[in-house]
Amino acid sequence: MSDVVGRRWVRARSWLRLAAFWCVAAAVVSVVAAAASVATNWSSLPWVAPLDTRETPDVLFSHGIVVVLAVVPLVLAKRMFKSGADGIDWRLKPDFWVFLGIFVGVFEAVALMVMTVVVTDVPWWVRVSGLIIGFSVPTLAAFMARRAIVAEPLREIGGSEFVLVKGLRSPQGDGEDSVKITGDSLRLSVRTAAGHPANRPSTKDIKLADITEIGVRTSRPGDGSWARLADGRGASLPEGDIVEIRTRTDTQLLPADPELAELIRARAALNGSEPARIEDRT
Repeated sequence: MSDVVGRRWVRARSWLRLAAFWCVAAAVVSVVAAAASVATNWSSLPWVAPLDTRETPDVLFSHGIVVVLAVVPLVLAKRMFKSGADGIDWRLKPDFWVFLGIFVGVFEAVALMVMTVVVTDVPWWVRVSGLIIGFSVPTLAAFMARRAIVAEPLREIGGSEFVLVKGLRSPQGDGEDSVKITGDSLRLSVRTAAGHPANRPSTKDIKLADITEIGVRTSRPGDGSWARLADGRGASLPEGDIVEIRTRTDTQLLPADPELAELIRARAALNGSEPARIEDRT
């Protein structure tokens, strides 16, 4: 890991630790408060109080909801760390950090709000504030961690193993047409490039080790389709710069800025084989 990437990772790790600390602290506060409330009301619980003074099991149910909302998301998040479907370490996926921050933040925020309802008697604005703060802290911390890694100039982390997702130029945009750069491959995902969206994205994987040449040039009338959507339609190249990727078996064109070519070249070099540069002769 280069010094530049190392400094970015230090900043990102600090934000990730803040998000993790907040979520764990919020869960502990919720669980402890619920347990303390149950202990306070112990004498009125069904199996303790005399028959004619017993309260309904609502106390246990409401406090149990607090515990479930506080603990289960942390358990699920921990499992997500270990069982990524793509086999990539979660620490290398900045977009995954944001997903986790939102996922856990939502549940911890609701747990805090429910805890204030069933355990304490506080004004409504305190409950709403707890909900907002409980969600905002882990979400913003995860977002800042991602930003620390993918901030411009992005080429600085091209030679690392962090997963990068770059949008491609398409008629509708919205980030649905993109290329994901992992440690050893590219995944092209296209859904809207032919005008209106297909029902599902079409994907194509390219191993970085198979790339022999990369270049940037302007699009030409005879380039033809650069992608085939899942419904069979072909996508024509828009005007402007395109990235040309040549492998041992075919050529892939991408409507993207020149920066993408440098990112892919640096990532391929990380695998021990830097592709040759294609000169634009137009």
